[in-house]
Amino acid sequence: MATFRDPETGVLLNHITVQRSSLGEPERAVARSLYRRGYKQQHIAAMLGTNQGRVNEALDCGGARGNGIVQPSLF
Repeated sequence: MATFRDPETGVLLNHITVQRSSLGEPERAVARSLYRRGYKQQHIAAMLGTNQGRVNEALDCGGARGNGIVQPSLF
């Protein structure tokens, strides 16, 4: 990621150049691969230019991490 300094504070920041509103199957596969390699969801989200919710959806195949158990609704 490209970095730049905030003009007011001088703090080093990352510039996000890619923004995705949804993940296609290739991106979902990359998210699963990165997660298996030990990356945290927030880091995967930053690398893919999306939010943690999208990454969580990619990792949560079939509910409850793939075992088919879906939490019942609270309402």
